[in-house]
Parts: sequence; C-alpha cells; structure tokens
Amino acid sequence: MARAPAVVGPLFAALLAPALGAVLVSSCGGPAPQADASGPKTEASPTASTPAAANPPPVEGPGVRSDGEIVSAVKWIEGDLEAALAAAKAEGKPVFVDVGAYWCPPCRELEEKVFTRADVGAALAKYVALHVDAEKGEGPELVARYKVQAYPTLLVLDANGVEKGRLVDAMEPPALLAALEKIAAGGDVLAELEQKVAAASDDLQARYELGVAYALAARRAQADAEFDRVIAGDPDNAKGLAAKAMSDRAAFLVAKLDRDSERAIALYKELQQKFPGAKESVRAFRAIGRELHKLGRDDEAVASLKAMVASDENDVDLKSAFGWFAFRERCGQAAALEVVDAGIAKQPDDAELYYLRAELQHQLGRGAEAVAAIREAARLEPESAFYKRQVRRFTELSGGT
Repeated sequence: MARAPAVVGPLFAALLAPALGAVLVSSCGGPAPQADASGPKTEASPTASTPAAANPPPVEGPGVRSDGEIVSAVKWIEGDLEAALAAAKAEGKPVFVDVGAYWCPPCRELEEKVFTRADVGAALAKYVALHVDAEKGEGPELVARYKVQAYPTLLVLDANGVEKGRLVDAMEPPALLAALEKIAAGGDVLAELEQKVAAASDDLQARYELGVAYALAARRAQADAEFDRVIAGDPDNAKGLAAKAMSDRAAFLVAKLDRDSERAIALYKELQQKFPGAKESVRAFRAIGRELHKLGRDDEAVASLKAMVASDENDVDLKSAFGWFAFRERCGQAAALEVVDAGIAKQPDDAELYYLRAELQHQLGRGAEAVAAIREAARLEPESAFYKRQVRRFTELSGGT
C-alpha cells in the first residue's frame, strides 16, 4: 500500500478512464438481505449480522478477530446514502463514503489495517462515514451515480450528495489523512463547474459534469437542460457523452427523483435503440430489470437480465451481475443460478461466483449445496475474513451440516 493515492477533483471520474489502467493493477474494478454481513463493523457493534461463533474471543479494541470479524475504529452510519446525507445536514458534516467489494484485496487492506486504527477513526469522526458494498443494496446505483471506476474508491460528498473529491486505491493512514485534508480545503463544487461552463460553453464534458452535479443536488430542471445540451452536442455518441446523459437522466431524474419506473424503462429503451453499441445500453438491461421488479413484473425483469447476458455470452461479469440482481432482489434465482454456473464453468477459480452460487442455492432451499459452494469460495481465498464468516453462517443456516 505504499503507493501514493490519486486525489481526484469533483465529478471528474470520467477523466479517470484513460489513466485507470495503471491504477487497476493494484485496485479492483435497496438494503442488502439481512443474512449477509460484508462491511466493516464499528467498535460498538462488533458481532455483525452473521451468527456469532460460540464463546468468541474477547475484543479489547478495534482490529480483526481470529474468527474473521472486523471491529472498526470508524463509526459507520447504519442505513443508506439518504440516511447519511440527512445526518450530514443535521450535524453540519461532510460525508465520507467507502465504496468497495468483498473480493477486492485493497478493500480488505483498508478494512483490516486502516479503518481499525484509532487515528483514522478520530479523523473520520469529523465526517458522517458510510460503507457501501459496490455490488449489493444500493451499491450498483451509487457506482453508476458517482462513476466509480475502481475499488476501493473513497468519496467525499457535501450534505447535498455533490462530490467534493475522491481517492482511488488503498493507502497508508498518513497519506489518507493528508489527502482528506486537501479535499476538505476545496471550494464550492457547483459554483466551480458553473464557472467552467460559462468560460467554455462548447465544452461538452464540463456540461455533462455540471448536469450530473445538478442531478445529485436534485436541481432537476437545470440537470435536464444540461443533459439536453450534451445530447444535442454529441448526436452520434462519438464522445461517449450522449449515452451517459441519457442513462443518467433515466436513473437520477426519472427513477430516483420522480420515482417513475414506467418512464424510466421507456428512457432506457430509447437509449438502447439510439445507441445499441454503447456500454450504457448493456447496463440498461439491469436497470430495466430493476424497475420492472419494482412494478411487480418479475418475469419481464428476468427476461431483461437474460438479454443482458445474451449480449455477450463470454462476459462473465454480466453473468455475475445477473447473480447479484437475483440475490439482492430475490427475483429469478433459478435462472440466475444457471447463469452463475455457466460463469463458473468459464472461470472455475472465481470465488465470487461460488459465493453467489451459495447465496442463490440458499434462497432456493438447498442448504447442503450452499455450504459446499461457500466452502469452495473459502478454499479459493483461504485468507478471506469474509469467507470465514460466510462458511460459519451458511453452516449454521443449514443446521450445522
């Protein structure tokens, strides 16, 4: 973790893409179901939501227990981003968001070696701290919303949810604390973006970033206007901005602010029809599935996820995305299990896929198969504290078999 972190300015995630090739060498690219527990735990609640082992060893302070449980020095807020923003407004604090994934080694470095330190806990007490698993609950939505390109990504937001800066990759505590101070010294993000657009009205990238900033601040009309200008200025999606603007409008303005699933679905389909080759069009299948599920149209939701997988049968990430959707939403588990198994056939050493197999088997009432799957995940990643917890959890859920 000795490499210095990259400090990234507000809403410039898209500009990271050309440089992330080097970063990815060391970093990793609704409420979660109640039985799962993958995030770091605060000192006040060290036992997590998984069943505790009998007679666990005593915990004298933050750290990693021998049974795999993590006791964090950071006081993480319980709840989602909206709860964190509400707390930030009430307390007059910024928000610190740790976006990661359980399978990501640098994320585990942060959880086990950085967030367990008292000095880091003291520094982050100045923030409302929120841990987000990028692949569970609201994680995928926040990954898209804030253009997270690699894990871990540490976001600093104002109380409106507008990004003030970010750090990418794990880092030593002194570097983390110094970087946070630098971000805290920044100015008004929206004002800076407005000034940038005013100085160069033909800068579509700046307009897109301003549109996203308005959307995050729930300034709907202004966001709509900027997205319109971006789409008009990039009619063939040659710059990759029109598809992003269309996707963001559907996700942030219509699905999130308006809570209009039917209209959001229509906008996602319009995106797919206009720019069928754009990556946002592939991602739209999952978003459409999510909105269909909200409407109680689960057969159509599963069909949308199947279409996503069929768009590239060799892309195991799409198979994994179907698995996560089915697990999180409890929708289409049998179909998703077939897809996850096909992913395992292509990547038999992928512990994440075995974890998904375990969760889906459990939801389908196949306890013994779930235990076998999670044990294989733990065998593939024997140092994973997460898998140690999950083996214990699934074994107890299946009656100790």
